[in-house]
Amino acid sequence: MKKIFFIVIMAVFLVSSVYTVFSAADFSGKTNDILVTLTRQEPDPVEPGKQVEVSFKLDNNQTDAKNLVFEILPEYPFSLSPTESASVSLGNFGISQNARSSITVKYNLIVAKDASDGDYRIKIRYKYGNFDTWVTNEELKIKVQTHDAILGIDSFSVYPPITSPGDMATMRIQLKNYATSPLKNVKLKLDLSESNDEDHPFSPVESTNEKIIPYMDSQEKIPVEFKLLVDADASSKPYKIPLNLYYSDTLNKNYSKENIVSVVVGDTPDLIATLERTEVYTSGSSGNVVIRFANKGVSDVKFLNAGIIENENVKVIGAKESYIGKLDSDDFSTSEFNLELKGEDKVKIPLHVTYSDSNNRNYKDDIEVEMKLYSEKEAKKLGLKEGNGTKWFLILIAVIAGVFFYIKKRNKKNE
Repeated sequence: MKKIFFIVIMAVFLVSSVYTVFSAADFSGKTNDILVTLTRQEPDPVEPGKQVEVSFKLDNNQTDAKNLVFEILPEYPFSLSPTESASVSLGNFGISQNARSSITVKYNLIVAKDASDGDYRIKIRYKYGNFDTWVTNEELKIKVQTHDAILGIDSFSVYPPITSPGDMATMRIQLKNYATSPLKNVKLKLDLSESNDEDHPFSPVESTNEKIIPYMDSQEKIPVEFKLLVDADASSKPYKIPLNLYYSDTLNKNYSKENIVSVVVGDTPDLIATLERTEVYTSGSSGNVVIRFANKGVSDVKFLNAGIIENENVKVIGAKESYIGKLDSDDFSTSEFNLELKGEDKVKIPLHVTYSDSNNRNYKDDIEVEMKLYSEKEAKKLGLKEGNGTKWFLILIAVIAGVFFYIKKRNKKNE
């Protein structure tokens, strides 16, 4: 009896095992007999923040699938368009003569604005028949890539803002990766051409004219510094320097662009005023005074205008101002004023000058020209002024000459 009971139990176990095997085989067949492929992506690649249409093709591989349900499970950086439904009922997908052998399912997805460039997996799943278990596929990929990887100059400065010839300028450049993806192999190159010529008076110091940044994250800013020595004989003016950028994105697409940066070379003009010559030697007298203006600096002077500032010791007879104009480096020019001067031993003539340098920076200065004044006795002794005796002697000669010509003329009439 026990033996019969054992045989019955074994038979039930075998039947149950066979049913389980067939059930497992049937479910396993679903995975193998319905092939899902991503057949189309429009656009390809899609940019971050944009919408993409994806098409999935289901191929019937000898599977009788009834009540087929297909569903997409978007994850970051994808989201389903609000007008779309994630789950789609496809009906029967069988192997009969009238059944469909393939089905295409389309979705519109939105890509996150901050998505980095790359290939992202999209998850889909399906089920059919009376099975509650889904078959999932996570191997399908959508390509995301910005239209152009944008690397730019976020800020630029030069210290000092105006660099004197022979001095060193420090150029600071802050790069920014404006793309939503990392960049690599970033190279900056200053095109200094041949240094020491008049159009390229710069030489790199402490490094070459190239800088390399291996990697930049999305939205990252990185400062770069160049030090440039300005030639001692460089002209005062702004100089444009090409700055070339080379870089690659994560998909190994290469980019290049050219920017222009500027370095201003110049120096503060060194303008001096001195006495050229004068007709005034004693206090209280008047006459022409000629003042020399000299440019001792390396920067040219433009629009130079000079005016006399009157005071109790300096009075102007005539024009108070004189326009000189351009005064090149290491050059001079003169202006003449008619002045009445007073003082003991010396007098200071105050001047107000306005001018611009080569870079159109404006200047105004008050300067003084000192003159020595003599006493009457000193002036006569030095021959700077004629004495009274000489004056009356000349007057006497003139009178005698006049009388002589008068008598001679009268005698001719009487004859």
